[in-house]
Amino acid sequence: MTMAPCHAQKKKIDFTKGKSLLNKVKTLTEPEEKSSPDQPEPNDKIYRNEGEPKVRKLTPPDVNEQISNARAAFADNSYTEARFYVQQAIVGIELQIGYKILESMPIDVLGVSADKSQDEVFSAGAGFVGMNVNREYPNEAGTIKAIVANNSGENMGVQMAVSSPTMSGYDENIKITRYKGYKAVIEVDDYSGYKISIPFGQSSVFMLKCGTCDTEEQLMEAANLFDIDTYKNLLGEK
Repeated sequence: MTMAPCHAQKKKIDFTKGKSLLNKVKTLTEPEEKSSPDQPEPNDKIYRNEGEPKVRKLTPPDVNEQISNARAAFADNSYTEARFYVQQAIVGIELQIGYKILESMPIDVLGVSADKSQDEVFSAGAGFVGMNVNREYPNEAGTIKAIVANNSGENMGVQMAVSSPTMSGYDENIKITRYKGYKAVIEVDDYSGYKISIPFGQSSVFMLKCGTCDTEEQLMEAANLFDIDTYKNLLGEK
């Protein structure tokens, strides 16, 4: 049975089917703090300095230092140690790429401001678990979430859907379309709202989950604010 494009209609579906099995590790965290009886419980969404969010992050591995350590370990025939330092160097490079991607993302989407305290950049440094960059735009109506994934399990299901759209059969809440020259998958349900997934390059995908969108047109308006070509260049994708 072939899959035909349709107007998106809201119906309950499960967006978790293609979700990566890897649990994300936050590099931007808010450590727990004990409060005294005279003080309110800490809130990681508290803003200060005239609207600047309270953001903490670990310093990425120093790439030059890790490469130097790897060379020394390799010269000493400590191959396991050399591999460790090479992996840490890759993590450092990917985290810097991730921070650049975050810098290029819009501050506001559909009138909703980004909560920078929730920004995430994750890299495993090697293997097939890849790198994920996430930013959220929360408000009372819901949350808009932007994701850029590279060499990640997030990309596999989307690539299969756009490459062989007839394999999944007909679903009135999923359609394959074109977006700025890229093939894209649009999904909708009553609980999560609208979602667009756009694979680009050989191993990357951009996803936008819009819990505040009431129409497909609003989803596309929000997606237009994100520059996929910039992410493509930063990741070195062809």
